[in-house]
Amino acid sequence: ASKRVPPPGLFLPNLERGMAIARTILLLGATVAGVHSFCPSPPSISPSLSSPSSLSRLPSQAAAWRAKGGMCLRMGQDGGDEQSGGGLSTSGKYRREFLRDVMLLGACGCGACLLPEQADALAQIKAPPKEALDAFDLPRDKFLDASFACGMFTGMGEYEQAAAPIKAKLFKQLLSSLPRKDAVIAEVGIGSFPNARFFNIREAPTGMDIVGVDPNDSMGPFAYENARRSKVTGKGGKGGPNTLRIVHGVSEALPLEDASCDAVVTSLTLCSVLDPEKSVAEVKRVLKPGGKFLFWEHVLSERDEDMARRQIALTPNQVKRADGCHLDRRTGDTIKAAGFSKVEIQNFDLKDQGFLNPTVAGIATL
Repeated sequence: ASKRVPPPGLFLPNLERGMAIARTILLLGATVAGVHSFCPSPPSISPSLSSPSSLSRLPSQAAAWRAKGGMCLRMGQDGGDEQSGGGLSTSGKYRREFLRDVMLLGACGCGACLLPEQADALAQIKAPPKEALDAFDLPRDKFLDASFACGMFTGMGEYEQAAAPIKAKLFKQLLSSLPRKDAVIAEVGIGSFPNARFFNIREAPTGMDIVGVDPNDSMGPFAYENARRSKVTGKGGKGGPNTLRIVHGVSEALPLEDASCDAVVTSLTLCSVLDPEKSVAEVKRVLKPGGKFLFWEHVLSERDEDMARRQIALTPNQVKRADGCHLDRRTGDTIKAAGFSKVEIQNFDLKDQGFLNPTVAGIATL
């Protein structure tokens, strides 16, 4: 009589079998986490993390979320507030797609696990040196990460509206200068990808390979959703004219090869990194010769001494409440001192965005 062959899983080494079981448990847990964590968190957490204005505006921001319903899972094309990033649609189709991504992220435990190399992916993902990861990729609170991701997706619409006119010009200048096909663009600190709308313009190259790097693994589903809404990619970063991959990483140790990117973007990123100088050095490392670095960062006020004093005084509390965000950095000086061959930089104030009004933005060329 022929012997019955046991299922392949029974031959797994104990470690691999244990990892498979753990992944299954995480997958089931992510189903619950996707429903409960990706919803408006208590005002003591999310509003303080995502409000684009001064601390005194936080209660009104929380009330606005409650009035909107504020559920991060309620996103879709019908009835959603596309410009704010969050939507209120109860369309089951898009909730299911979003929850699927949340489940995959939870099952993997990191954004990189979600992303096998795609056939049209141009930039290779590489593991940074262990010593750099030990120094900069520190343990994170997953509950706070989920709350922060939800807040950034739903609570930054007013800020992005104020920034849009200048951002649109910068992205047009950047994208029109890149190779007309198969450009590789890394957005460091991609967050929920509010910049997605600026990638879908006539001047953009065709077949862009966009790599989003972020230490907050809860950002992935929101970034994919904004890419889909903006028609930069299809669902899950695939399909459509371009590709998007979300990879776990920190700015001080980018998971990319040397000279692998045509452009790098940071937007409200260098305010919260542990080492701004090291982060900008990493941007230079991964850029190809002549590559472009588009930056958009809030900074210490240079025009209002009273605001600058308050920014300095409030920074320690802001660092604790807003994922390391510093209100008192002079990021423009850091970029100008980094050794780019050319730095085009603007220093200006937005309106009605509180301590985030003072801004530096521009494009640096390697």
